[in-house]
Amino acid sequence: MTLARPMFPPVDPTRRRFLSQAAGVAAGGAVPALAIIPPASVLAAPAGLPDPVFSLIAAHRTARAAYLVALAEHTRLDQLGDPDAYLISEAPFMAQLDALNDVIGTAPTTFVGLQAWASHLAEISHCDESWMFEEDAPTLVVTLVEALGNLAVAR
Repeated sequence: MTLARPMFPPVDPTRRRFLSQAAGVAAGGAVPALAIIPPASVLAAPAGLPDPVFSLIAAHRTARAAYLVALAEHTRLDQLGDPDAYLISEAPFMAQLDALNDVIGTAPTTFVGLQAWASHLAEISHCDESWMFEEDAPTLVVTLVEALGNLAVAR
């Protein structure tokens, strides 16, 4: 019986490599192929529209990419029998969850921002991470109502 190979890219077996890669992602460097990042047009606010939601979405994407790197290392160490493997992904997981909560709790101030906000949340819900929204439904509704109010005032 042949075991299926994990879908992770080859990982350097040293923690030093992982830490340098995670630090690079956190500093805004290139994201490993393991993370899926949509086109830059979704990340940047249109000229003249200072909607804070765009920077929060970008921060969540960066935090999520760092978490995916940590998760791959966590999985590798776990397969080697390291009982402390979970520690490597714990802080990055919490950071990406905090960043997502910032996105969820911030009402977009522009129509384009509202589109990006809704698109980003839909993307997450389709990545087997819809569980992240289980406790946030009331906040999502309040934020959406606030965003719609922002649009009404902007007219």
